[in-house]
Amino acid sequence: MKQLFYLITSIFVLGACAPSHFVKPLEHKQHALTASLGGAMLKVPGVATIPIPNTTLGYGYGVKQDLTIYGNLYPTAAVFGVFQFDAGCTWRFWQNENMGASVSPGFNFLFDRFEKNAGLWPQLDANFYMNYFERTGSTKKGTDHQNVNYFYVGFSNWFQLKSTMTLGLKQENRLVFSPQVGHTFERGHWNYNLEVKFLTPYLSNQNIIIDYVSPFGKRGGLGAFFSVTYRL
Repeated sequence: MKQLFYLITSIFVLGACAPSHFVKPLEHKQHALTASLGGAMLKVPGVATIPIPNTTLGYGYGVKQDLTIYGNLYPTAAVFGVFQFDAGCTWRFWQNENMGASVSPGFNFLFDRFEKNAGLWPQLDANFYMNYFERTGSTKKGTDHQNVNYFYVGFSNWFQLKSTMTLGLKQENRLVFSPQVGHTFERGHWNYNLEVKFLTPYLSNQNIIIDYVSPFGKRGGLGAFFSVTYRL
């Protein structure tokens, strides 16, 4: 079971197992439910090249106009006996009429119920977004609303706190850095998001358990995610 924990943490941690959370903060006092599917692209022998079917279920709340807090659970990891959740906030520190930038500090926690192993990874994401389409409509109740599609680019940082890694080897990389690009479609209360991550493009992907697909050859990997947000 300890080997299973190492395998799961290798896939979900090194694979940057979730897309960006709330690139744009929610409105003040607004609630949101989120769900995502996807992960690192893997070569499955005899099957196909597919993203890890990792899932998340989460909640967000707009504390202020430019500040949102959130938390997420990982059902796929739980199926394998690893309890995982993350929590953090998104703060928009700059914006103008069509663009903005945000940072999202948080943490990720994993616990293996079989071997009672646990791990904590602080995280810091940053994103720059640009709106490119806007329209006004109305709900069934007659309330006007706006739909704004936007592109974003940014990066995700996971910080390794432990000095050792799988099988007691020395931890050589304390920073897991992964750039990302994404696009969000806003449709009233619903948001639909697509994101691609370039996973640790500076690290070798050779001689490891997982056969990652990478646009950088023998380094890094590629992740693909789809997520849905319902804003109340």
